[in-house]
Amino acid sequence: MENYIKKYNRYNILISLALIILSIFLIADPTTSLNTITIIIGVIVGITGLVELITYFTSPQEVKAFSLKLIVGVITTILGVVIITNAQTINTILTWVIGAWIIIESIIKLQIAFSLKDLSNTSWKTVVIFSIITFIIGLVIILNPFASLMAVGKICGIMLLISEILNVFESTFILRM
Repeated sequence: MENYIKKYNRYNILISLALIILSIFLIADPTTSLNTITIIIGVIVGITGLVELITYFTSPQEVKAFSLKLIVGVITTILGVVIITNAQTINTILTWVIGAWIIIESIIKLQIAFSLKDLSNTSWKTVVIFSIITFIIGLVIILNPFASLMAVGKICGIMLLISEILNVFESTFILRM
């Protein structure tokens, strides 16, 4: 068991070091980093589609009759190509979706605040203030997705960097035990 824990922590340190490098790229150039990550996801989706197609064409005839692998393979392969060739657009759309989600949540919270007011709950004003703040944040994200994407990329990079540095220290500590 002790050997397994040490082996796991050595492996964990290597993964953390790779993620620290990724986090530095996210902090230094979030747009390129996020586009690269999106392209990698597109490649994975495309390869998954190709595997589905290969599986379909190598399956016995009786399996093909009831298989959805052909349609899933074609759609997934096309989706992979679309993601790869439109990484920046995909990232912008994703940013808009996040902004819209935040706006929708803020409107729901505003509705809850008014319900709290009707129940004579004193915290309704605080909920109104927070819902207005989150509405503005969502609006800023939608109106300026590029800057928002860069900010989110940098924040993710910073959080990943902190997390992985702590992970390296923790694994190193465990290895010394």
